[in-house]
Amino acid sequence: MSSNVGTYTSANEGNLLEVAKGLAPLIRELAPLGEKERRLPDAVARAFRETGIFRMSRPRERGGLEADPLTTLRVIEELAAADGAAGWCAMICGAGGAFEAYVPADGGAEMYADPGVVIAGVAAPTGRAEAVEGGYRVTGSWTMASACHHCDWLGGAAVVFEGPAPKMLPMGFPEMIVPFFARSDVQIIDTWNAAGLAGTGSHDFAVEGVVVPANRCIRIPMMAPVAQGALFALPFFGFLSAVVAATALGIARAAEEELGRLAKTKTPFGMMAPLATRATTALVAADARAQIGAARAYLESAVSRAWEEAKAKRPVSLALHAEMRVAATHAANTAASAVDALYTAGGSTALYAKSPLQRCLRDVHAVTQHYTVAPYTRETQGRVLLGLEPGAPPMF
Repeated sequence: MSSNVGTYTSANEGNLLEVAKGLAPLIRELAPLGEKERRLPDAVARAFRETGIFRMSRPRERGGLEADPLTTLRVIEELAAADGAAGWCAMICGAGGAFEAYVPADGGAEMYADPGVVIAGVAAPTGRAEAVEGGYRVTGSWTMASACHHCDWLGGAAVVFEGPAPKMLPMGFPEMIVPFFARSDVQIIDTWNAAGLAGTGSHDFAVEGVVVPANRCIRIPMMAPVAQGALFALPFFGFLSAVVAATALGIARAAEEELGRLAKTKTPFGMMAPLATRATTALVAADARAQIGAARAYLESAVSRAWEEAKAKRPVSLALHAEMRVAATHAANTAASAVDALYTAGGSTALYAKSPLQRCLRDVHAVTQHYTVAPYTRETQGRVLLGLEPGAPPMF
């Protein structure tokens, strides 16, 4: 076990990035264990819990750090550069804490009795809820619940039914809620055998007839947060897309660093000098640096503009929300393109399981499958930028 275990420093908003950098050696050391066990290693999860990484975007009044969004982007990138799966789990549980701003105040009192509590969930509404006195009876199963083994509470979106049919809202879509279940009420189903982000432990979970009080449910669409900080004035799904993209940028940075190391030490077959002397390797290195840097700059610019509006207590416009989403989709897919080229430049060495390049390739393409940054999202984003209606569900 690493000598780094247990030597980390608790985070606050001011030192969060330094704490993340300090955890990088532990994360890198245990990344192979995460791949083998198909879940975030316990030592890394404990470090994230105890330092505050897992609550970096949670409202302060609920024990969170409520870090500003640019700091959060940089923290996620730093952690993902050490290991994509660890960065992903920190993103889901840590940056995902902004979602907790919508938990009703009285329900939150139960959930946050321990301020270090770890919470995550799944937004896809694959559960079924029926109204009962004081709450909802919920049955369902949810896929891809990242870091579920390390959570105290898990949320799973559900459609509210009245008899055999969904209860429809005036907007023309079903009423939906996100109930939060205590870990003891949840069955985790071992399903996570995935090509990429294998160490995230993104298994399925299920509940059967669990009654959840109404004050422990978030209603969809999310009309107004309970917490009033500027962070929660940002469109949640715009913020989420940005931190998902930051994960991809961190993975791309790791691939860039690995090719740099490999290029100095590998002499390819048929050459008398290291891989670094090959002209095509130099071109790939230059292009990757430009692509990753430009994508990061655009992403941070879009988030910064939305953040300035939120801090000034001005509504973030739909157009600016779309800009955040465009920048996030662009960053994630540009990162994947850069990793493809870096992996290819690594040659046959990159094929081996021990090569970080092959893990970066698998991980970054797993990120681009996420519904917030998948290539198809550009259609909705482009409609908004052209002045049209999004033509999408309210989670846009």
